[in-house]
Amino acid sequence: MQIATKCGDDFATGKMLDARKWLNDPNPAGNPEVHPDKESTHDSRFSTLPHGTSITIIFDQTTHPKDLSWSKANTAATWHKILSVKTGLGAFTQNTAIAVQIDVIDKEGGSTSFSKKGIEYLWPHEIAAKAAAFTDLLKTSKDLFNKKGPGFTMPSSLTNLDLIYDIFDSSALSELISFEEADNEILSKHKPTLYFAYAYSTKLWASFNESLGIRTTTKLLTGGIQIAANNMPQGEVIQIPLTKNIGVQNQVHIYIHFEDCSADLGRKGFQSEIVEFAKETSKKLVYGPLTKFRRYLKPSTGAAPDLKREDEVDTWKEQMVQYEQSNPLIIQSDSFFLPTKTISLTSTPTREQDVIALFNQLLAAGIIRGIRIMATNERLTYDSLYRVVIEEPRLHHIFNRVNNPLGISNSTLSGFETLPFKSKHPKILEYKFSLDGLIEDLDTGVKNAKDIDLVVVWETGKQFEENYKIASLMDENNLDLRQYHGVTHVMTNLNTGAREMDLIVLSELIQYLNDPVGVQQSQRAKYED
Repeated sequence: MQIATKCGDDFATGKMLDARKWLNDPNPAGNPEVHPDKESTHDSRFSTLPHGTSITIIFDQTTHPKDLSWSKANTAATWHKILSVKTGLGAFTQNTAIAVQIDVIDKEGGSTSFSKKGIEYLWPHEIAAKAAAFTDLLKTSKDLFNKKGPGFTMPSSLTNLDLIYDIFDSSALSELISFEEADNEILSKHKPTLYFAYAYSTKLWASFNESLGIRTTTKLLTGGIQIAANNMPQGEVIQIPLTKNIGVQNQVHIYIHFEDCSADLGRKGFQSEIVEFAKETSKKLVYGPLTKFRRYLKPSTGAAPDLKREDEVDTWKEQMVQYEQSNPLIIQSDSFFLPTKTISLTSTPTREQDVIALFNQLLAAGIIRGIRIMATNERLTYDSLYRVVIEEPRLHHIFNRVNNPLGISNSTLSGFETLPFKSKHPKILEYKFSLDGLIEDLDTGVKNAKDIDLVVVWETGKQFEENYKIASLMDENNLDLRQYHGVTHVMTNLNTGAREMDLIVLSELIQYLNDPVGVQQSQRAKYED
């Protein structure tokens, strides 16, 4: 690193060597030093300036990455965005007096330039297509409640938002959330100011990062806490320490500035009490005020509406209805389907194919009685088609804690006046080893939650907590939510509250069959507490 500075006739050039090694050395011998550098400055333009400072960073063989082309950021405009998040160009308080000039020369020799008057952070709400301030939502909802009561409807400009944002000084923060006695010293001494951006989905961050054209593993804007001091971001992004609905920690971006506070940029970052204050404040903000306004965010359902995709799905359904009618599969014999009181799979599933095999064995054994598979096709967007079927005798479908724990309630069954019942339209079924796999498909736009009726998985994973809530139907308090035999859970959208899809979680189903009473407590602990 070469540092050159001058003011009038005073001029000095120095060189700092092995600073990166010092950073990584757990037992360094003293601090890195700047030594006089007799070489001319690497910045050729510096000689034309009457005063100022020039810093040149040169990569060596121990630097990772070894050159800037690794990031695939090869334009000045892209570098301005990166520097406006990671360096002093990302000022918390805008400074219009500073002129920025960025020149980038790529490996092929092509050059681009970017200039701007003023520095400030790359605020997420400025890149979102539809964003609203928290204070505007709060004021509008209060005004409408006073005029129309609890049944008010928010204006369309403040619903289906990509992002909710705002900025609060220490006084506003104290009104929004409660602080501990130990926090008062930080509030009075460092006067924290907090900016937040709550995205409807992590897809907002992914879309922005992709638009930069940089390496896919590079995440410029993302969920987490960025601490700032001296009017600029310092240190790495910290995860918001949520203990429930943990997916939200990837949706909320916090930028919090502390006055009269400096980080030890060389090694330790900020003092532990500053970091803990930032974490706890962010956590309280998410669990308090932000949770109440989540319903105004756009629901995250996966792929955007696509007429071509919808038409392909409808065509598949129509073709299989016709095929089902012309090619029925029937086996009739009193000698077959003798109960063995066990299943053929001898070990717990390790992959999706095992899940498919186990599920179909449970169907054939009559453990799950409300589903008939129409077709399975691994080449299309979705895995399978099925129908809901309820046949005589009715007793086979009615819930009984001992003999039929996957059944439906009497009140639900009474809604079917005549049997057999067979759903008129085919429904879509998805198989996954973990529900995380489906959530990833929804996030990347491969699949659309609105298309899917039932998901069969071995385990739920954790990613659903970002946008969905799961209600366990093995908790007998939720029995009336089971609409047909065999469904173990229902997944609803956190933003809309609407029922999104049914689930059969096989690992929990088996635990339930083996101990229907004992599983009640663990299900409530996992999905309700």
